[in-house]
Amino acid sequence: MSRRNNAAVSPSPGPADRTALRRYTRWLPSLVLLVVCIAWWSPLGVIAALAAAVAVQRLLGRFDLVGDVLPVGGAKLQSAPLSLFARQPPTGDVTLGWAELGMGGPAYCTQMLRDGAIVGDIACDGGTAQRGTWTDLAGTSLRLASGYVDRSDGVLGYDEQRKVLLHFNVVPHVFWQTLGEHRQADGDVAAAAWVSRQPHVATGLRGYHGLWLAPDDPALGRPMQAQLCHRLPDGRELSARLLLPDDLRLTAHPDLFTHTRPYALTLDGVDSGRHVCDLETVIASPGGHCIVVAGACLDATHRPVEGVWLVYWRGHWQAVCRHVFAGEGKERRSASLEVLAAGDDGRLELQAYSEWADADGWHREPLADVPLELVVEWRQTAVSVGGSGQRARLALPRR
Repeated sequence: MSRRNNAAVSPSPGPADRTALRRYTRWLPSLVLLVVCIAWWSPLGVIAALAAAVAVQRLLGRFDLVGDVLPVGGAKLQSAPLSLFARQPPTGDVTLGWAELGMGGPAYCTQMLRDGAIVGDIACDGGTAQRGTWTDLAGTSLRLASGYVDRSDGVLGYDEQRKVLLHFNVVPHVFWQTLGEHRQADGDVAAAAWVSRQPHVATGLRGYHGLWLAPDDPALGRPMQAQLCHRLPDGRELSARLLLPDDLRLTAHPDLFTHTRPYALTLDGVDSGRHVCDLETVIASPGGHCIVVAGACLDATHRPVEGVWLVYWRGHWQAVCRHVFAGEGKERRSASLEVLAAGDDGRLELQAYSEWADADGWHREPLADVPLELVVEWRQTAVSVGGSGQRARLALPRR
C-alpha cells in the first residue's frame, strides 16, 4: 500500500474564470428589457423586449456569463492536492469526532487512543476542543473514562495490554468517589484490582491496520484491497490504486478509512488524476467511446468530500456532481443524480431522485418532468437540463 499518491497526469483544463465578468453580465438581460421597452413603448414593444431579453440570457448562458456569480463548478469538482501522511503515529489520544445528545445535551466523542484503539461514547470535557479525558492507573494497563453506557451516563474502561474494552454497570459519581478513596488509601494497583471486581461487560478488540476495532465492526469483514480492476466490454481495463498507508494511524481520519477507501483511477495504465472509492458502478456506451464511473473528490487529507460522476470521452475526463437542484421557485429542492446510460456521441441519460428515511427504512423516489440544475466541471455555473418523463439528457462538450 502506498504512503502517498504517485504523480498524476494534469487534470483537464477547467473553464476560464469569468467570476468578475458575471457580476456585470448577469444584469444585461434586464438592461436589454428596460432599454427596448423605453425605446418602443407599446404592447408589441414589450413582447419584443421580453424576446430580446430571453435571447440575450441564452446567449450569455452558452458562454458561462450568467447564473451564480461565484463558481459552483469547474475546479471545485476536482480533488485538492493531496498531502503526505504522518511519518509516525500519534503518541497520545486523538479525538475523531463528537456529538451532542439532543439539543444542548451532554456531549460524547469518539477517540483513537494512543495504541490505536477506536472507542466511542466517551464523555467530552466541553468547550471547543470537545475532548474526552482518561484516568490512567499507574503501574497497570487500565484506563478509565466517563462515558455513555446503555443509554445513560456510565463508566468506560480500557485494558491497554489485553486490548479489552470494559463497560461498567455502576452509578458514575459513586464509582469515581470510591475509586478516589481506594487510590488514596491503597494506591493505583490496588484500586485497579477493585475496579476489575465491579460489574462490567468486557469486549475484546481486534487488530486492523494499526487500529483496534470492536469485533462486530463491518471493516473486519472487508479487507483493504491494494488494487481494484474492472474489465470493460471492449477489453480495456479500469483499475484503481489504494492511496492509504498500511497503518491507518498515520492518516487524519482513521475511523473513516476503515470503511471508505480512496483510490487513484487509471484507464489502461494511464493515471486519470481522478479518484474513486470503488469500481462497483461503471457504465460504458455501446461502442465503448464514453465511460462513466462513480467517483469522488478528495480534500488534502484524502477524505472524500463530494460525490461525482467521472466521464471519459474523446480522450478527456470530466466530472458531473451527483447532487443537483430540481424544480423551480418554491418547488426547488435538492436531489441525487443517477446516470442511466451513456452514448458514443457523449450524451448521458440521467435520472434525479429524492431520498428520505422513516421507520420502514430508506425510500427513493424518481423525479419526473422537472428541470434540473447540474454542476459540471466544464462550466463555473450550473447548467439547466430537462427531459420528458423521468429522464433528462446532458451533452458533453466537444473539445
